[in-house]
Amino acid sequence: MKRALLLTAVVVASALAGVGAVDGAPATAFVSNVTVSPDQPAPGEQFTVSTTVRNADQSGSSFEITDVYVRTRGGTNDITRVEDLGTIPPGAEMKVPLTASFDDPGTRELRVFVVGRSDGEYVRLQYPVVVTVRQGGPQISIDADDGVVGAENDIEVTATNGEDAPVRNLRLSLSGTDADVGNATRVLPTLAAGESRTFNVSVTPSARRSQLEARLQYTTRGGNTRVAADTATLRSDPLREDVRVDASVAASGASPPIVVDVSNLGNARLEETVVEGVRNGTVVFRRPMGAVAADAATTKQLNVSGVSGGPLDVRLRYRTGGRESETTTTLNYTANPGAVELTGIDYEMEEGRLHISGSTSNVGLSQVDSVVVRVLPTENVTPARPNREYFVGSIPSSDFVSFDVYAEIDENASEVPLEVTYLSNGERRTKRTAVDVRDLQPAEPVQSGGGGGGSLPSLPLLVGGIAALLVVVGVGAYAYRRQ
Repeated sequence: MKRALLLTAVVVASALAGVGAVDGAPATAFVSNVTVSPDQPAPGEQFTVSTTVRNADQSGSSFEITDVYVRTRGGTNDITRVEDLGTIPPGAEMKVPLTASFDDPGTRELRVFVVGRSDGEYVRLQYPVVVTVRQGGPQISIDADDGVVGAENDIEVTATNGEDAPVRNLRLSLSGTDADVGNATRVLPTLAAGESRTFNVSVTPSARRSQLEARLQYTTRGGNTRVAADTATLRSDPLREDVRVDASVAASGASPPIVVDVSNLGNARLEETVVEGVRNGTVVFRRPMGAVAADAATTKQLNVSGVSGGPLDVRLRYRTGGRESETTTTLNYTANPGAVELTGIDYEMEEGRLHISGSTSNVGLSQVDSVVVRVLPTENVTPARPNREYFVGSIPSSDFVSFDVYAEIDENASEVPLEVTYLSNGERRTKRTAVDVRDLQPAEPVQSGGGGGGSLPSLPLLVGGIAALLVVVGVGAYAYRRQ
């Protein structure tokens, strides 16, 4: 930061025995006073030299002023001049203002010359003035590090009041060549003595070298408006983009968080960063990431819900160097949210109705809510009282709750469909299962062989019949011989 050159400024106006020196014939007119305002002019600032010319009371004639001018001591060139100012009667005076300015700091020894006529004689009066111009008041400075073409860079602009008096109505502005300046103007009501204020201004360079100019306009305690300025060159490198993203699952659980690591190896800040989870082209979650400085890394843990297990693309969208980009990594996400399965199912006929009982088991790692088990109607199955459906309610993780439902079935029913609905992580889910009831149906009757239209008995049956007949005949013959 450039330090403002501070020079002591003194404006001195002195009279020689209270009367200006006279060239030519004696006269009663004289320069009674010379003042300078402002009393501490800055480089380039206009100041006013006010010269008071008086005609003595005892003068017998008026004093006609033809010229008033200011020169350096021993110089022949006018710094400022006015002519034909009029006549001063005896006992009166005239104040003559002249304006001038100096571009560079330093002390100048000046002379004010008054030329006039009195009683037909030309009179030239002179009065010495010493003016010291200083580089004082608040100063402004630009602190510009190296930038990146096309990327926003924070430039520090500092206003410092090194004086012993406050200044007011400060207006700071920054402009640039080959650079876009955002929010370029700042306003301050006052800046106390010895106080400094630093402002961050966003500058986006469009070239390798950009010129910046800062201006500070303010009002002094004496009511004078002044301007301080500073310039600087912003040197910028071409954009180098190198962004890497990595993702992992923080822990096991129902919906474990995802840890995202972002490394910005480029030379420009990442802004408007957003992390997205993408599966089969659909965004399943989106979270803001925050800005990442150049040559820096950041890690963020993202809580997700409603994302099932499986491959998941983790995509980072960002803006850097004035353009939008993205980078993606793939994560095998493992989740185990609350899930209901029907276990321990049993059934029996009660008074002509089918009674089905069992357990709704939560095989996940988070609680499920609003669990309902119901019988689904089909052509052969009709939900029956007293429990066409059964409201289970909530089931903690790794726990179960019993249920009972009823149905009426006909002789053609082979299975009874059951449906269970529940909320898991706020999402409504449905699971269906079928209960096999074929063992409850009566066995098919065996058809006997009838008249001529019947089929012949099978060979095993025929052989068995003959053997039985032989046994009967043998037993009868044996009984007969025993008589």
